[in-house]
Amino acid sequence: MTEKAEGIGIESLFENIFDRLNHVAEVYVAHLPSASEVTKLHITVRTGEADSMKQYLDVTTADKVMIDIGDAEPLLLPFDAMATVDGPGHIQGIEGTTVYLADNARSAESRELEVGLSVLRQKLAGMCPCCDDEVDTLRDHYTGMSPCREEEWV
Repeated sequence: MTEKAEGIGIESLFENIFDRLNHVAEVYVAHLPSASEVTKLHITVRTGEADSMKQYLDVTTADKVMIDIGDAEPLLLPFDAMATVDGPGHIQGIEGTTVYLADNARSAESRELEVGLSVLRQKLAGMCPCCDDEVDTLRDHYTGMSPCREEEWV
């Protein structure tokens, strides 16, 4: 029986994912609109290397991911990661963040991992990644077709 590690930093987790797969088209993190509501992160990796629509990725022995959101204590959240051949991508919004999008993705602007992780951290910290306003929830801030919601679409 292998011992589970408590947590892995988010950068290390994504480094493990990119090391395991030769070609990643997109990485999407599903989450709730604010850190106080998030109980788990669901990571979806779109790649032609997946064997099915939902293939569990075993990329670490850790069962939680640590995310520094600028508070005194980083978030420590359970997560799951899966690879998929499904496409063509995800809608940006209050309950998810595209943290990486390859250059060759159709009809979408690419997003480097560093930029995507910054957007994710801001959302989880209760900050709008577009206008830098502190918000109770992105759901309220993005109501309707706000300029911030439109700007965030990848």
